[in-house]
Amino acid sequence: MAAKSEKGRILVIGTVKGLVSEAEKVKTEFFEFVPDVMAISISKEGLQAMSEHERSGENNDAGFDNFEEEYYAKALGRFGKVKKPPPCFVEAWRLSVEKDIPIVAIDFDDEEFTDLFCRHVSGVEWLKQPSKQRGLARKKFNSRTAQEFAVEWDHYINRTKGMRSMEDARVYKISKEVNELAKRYGKVMLVVDCERAEEVRARLLDSGCRLETIRP
Repeated sequence: MAAKSEKGRILVIGTVKGLVSEAEKVKTEFFEFVPDVMAISISKEGLQAMSEHERSGENNDAGFDNFEEEYYAKALGRFGKVKKPPPCFVEAWRLSVEKDIPIVAIDFDDEEFTDLFCRHVSGVEWLKQPSKQRGLARKKFNSRTAQEFAVEWDHYINRTKGMRSMEDARVYKISKEVNELAKRYGKVMLVVDCERAEEVRARLLDSGCRLETIRP
């Protein structure tokens, strides 16, 4: 899906985090669009860690940080090989290095995320986290595609008011950062988690961007 701002074109690529096959999707869109700058929906700390991991030459996974990540990978594995760091972001980083274009992490950094969590997630919601994890172990996902699974997973994990508010804040920040990039660069490519892609696209349109094409 591509949108055009006053000074630059924006291409939004919704991807399934972790799925190895998504790297090829990013690569194909990159060479069709030929961006001047790459934006990805991770934190600056996440980008730095991913860059260090890839530059180290290690071919192993980075490892999962918690139960949710581990279960997500296991459930997503029905649709293909899963790897961490997410191949969609790794490919975006690799292409930016190969073609010598800037890559920008446009999600909240660690400090901002902590502050956001404290402001939006209530103590009651936090105390319910162990119960949600136990429920996740019993949860049956009925998705027929990886994209449907990512959306279904998101609806379950972020179903509470506080978590939903945090995701809304992410959409606002990502969209704002992309618009700022479009003022400085002619062509901006955004790689974003597919469950947020339509919301980002809608906000870009609301802010005056003109939709040019829609990619499946």
